[in-house]
Amino acid sequence: MMNRLDALKYFVVAAETLSFRATAERFSVSPQVITRVMGELENELGEQLFKRNTRSVRLTDFGVQWLPKAEQFLRQETALFGASAKVSDSELSGMVRITAPPSVYSDWVLKQLLIALAPYPDIRIDWRTGFDVLKTVEDQIDIGLRITQTPDDNWVAKKIRMLNEPVVASPALVERQGLPENIEDLIARFPVGSLLNTKTNRPWAWYVNDESFPVYQAQVVTDDNKALLQAALSGRIFAQLPDMDCRHYFETGELVKVFPHSGSQKWAYYLYRPKQTITAKRVLLVYELLEKIYLSHRAV
Repeated sequence: MMNRLDALKYFVVAAETLSFRATAERFSVSPQVITRVMGELENELGEQLFKRNTRSVRLTDFGVQWLPKAEQFLRQETALFGASAKVSDSELSGMVRITAPPSVYSDWVLKQLLIALAPYPDIRIDWRTGFDVLKTVEDQIDIGLRITQTPDDNWVAKKIRMLNEPVVASPALVERQGLPENIEDLIARFPVGSLLNTKTNRPWAWYVNDESFPVYQAQVVTDDNKALLQAALSGRIFAQLPDMDCRHYFETGELVKVFPHSGSQKWAYYLYRPKQTITAKRVLLVYELLEKIYLSHRAV
């Protein structure tokens, strides 16, 4: 059964944006939900509110006349319930579950998030790091950071930055071993380390300039980026690591880039949350804080 209050809110925003997709993003639901609810509202009213096709959305004459009435009703609803809504905002509490790839940078982001949440002591954080994609329903994930080429249609997603994972090594290792001619030469003749694909129990392939290079024999294999970083710092291996994790060590001279260009033009980090009919205020708050942290500190 249609929720009339939600239907009015959807209608007013759709009338403002003239876009069902933009309306869906504002309410963290899918465009199909907006289409369905608008259809149910039109059936109940016995009139069309919008003229729409695959390219455009326009208000009908009836929609133009009905819009002020809907806006007035929502203003009255806000005046009636506004006081209690403000109390609710001041009492944000509960768990927010977040998933992110394991890295030094992810640890730093968690620290910044907890600092930003100081005014909200009743919000609890469940921070899970790993390369397995946790499922929204089964694992009860509220927010995630993932590396992908295209965000899932069921996400409200924000691109954080393009993937940049240079091949790095310590200067001492480069002095002992010399420099490889290319990636194939490096993997074939030099000591390398790699992340472990726990599903296949084999090293992940390296991706350099969006080309895949299998790693058949690695001197060090681990399922933790932070451990792989320490192995590179030890002077034992060449490794492919996130640029954000290595920047401090580039500055101190403890690591150097082996190849000058290794960034991706296809893969990117996305901050996302599931599209849902209702998203808890604490989740929206944490998502907003994370977005600010990630976008404000791209160069950290």
